[in-house]
Amino acid sequence: MRCKPISWALPPAACTTSCASDKGELPSGREVAGRARFFLGAADAPIDPPAGWQPDKLAAKVAAGAEFAQTQFCMDAGVVRRYAARVAEHAATRGVFLLIGIAPLRSAKSARWMQQRLYGTIIPDSLIERLEQAADPAAEGEHIAVELIEQLATIPGVAGVHVMAPANEDAVPRVIAEACQRLPRR
Repeated sequence: MRCKPISWALPPAACTTSCASDKGELPSGREVAGRARFFLGAADAPIDPPAGWQPDKLAAKVAAGAEFAQTQFCMDAGVVRRYAARVAEHAATRGVFLLIGIAPLRSAKSARWMQQRLYGTIIPDSLIERLEQAADPAAEGEHIAVELIEQLATIPGVAGVHVMAPANEDAVPRVIAEACQRLPRR
């Protein structure tokens, strides 16, 4: 994970025809430093892979040109560890970068709703219980997200996280800042 300031430049495909990204400026004329390579990615829903499972759907996306996969919410580091290991074992998906979707959960009620109704979402019952028992569930949800980022950063094949917080966007900068404080600088 990189937690230091970086300079951004729009990739050519993100620019209008008047964009001079190759000249180091935005369409507005504002100068930018550096260059950002354009990456094609795909969505995936991590699973706790059963015996014999192979990431065939992800392999098809990688074969088509996807360089990374951004997953649905997965708040279980054990599941991610097993999923990433199986993705790495499969020749067609071995080099794909995995960005795991996580959330600073606001309450046990919202976590349970996501767990039961949001396709592909994995939230362990133990996290929901932790939110139920917390004096401040929203703060506890942020702590859980930071702890999960720390755990995910140690898993081979996981290139990063995507912190998503529908109706809770204010929590995202706090989670990222706290995770940056805890993670080793690269």
